[in-house]
Amino acid sequence: MKTSIAVALLSLAILSLSGCSKPDQEAPPAAPKVEVVVPKWGPHGTKVGVGFSVQSTGNSAIWFEQRGIRSAESVEVWFDNTKLGGMAITPNEGGSAEVPLALLTKPGKYPVYFVLKPSNQRVDIGLFEITP
Repeated sequence: MKTSIAVALLSLAILSLSGCSKPDQEAPPAAPKVEVVVPKWGPHGTKVGVGFSVQSTGNSAIWFEQRGIRSAESVEVWFDNTKLGGMAITPNEGGSAEVPLALLTKPGKYPVYFVLKPSNQRVDIGLFEITP
């Protein structure tokens, strides 16, 4: 009797670890990589604490030309580790995003990039340099 119970429990454990998926079922294909080109963007830098293209919100504005982004909802603009707000994007033409003054307080070179949704594909725009 103990052997039968042990065999039954072992069988259940093996089934649960196997995932119980059908062998002929494949994972869904990965989202195709989107080709995005950024021929121009700016500005490429500023001095510590100095705003640029200052907006009514007090934030600065970074602009870019782009080809390949088909809708504003399908993209995020990032400055280093911060997702930027205040975006205005025209599909396959260009756009801008607001950079808060708080991001301009330390000298260094910071990556500016897009994150395309829903694939989370990163598209580098360039490096923004903050000088002392």
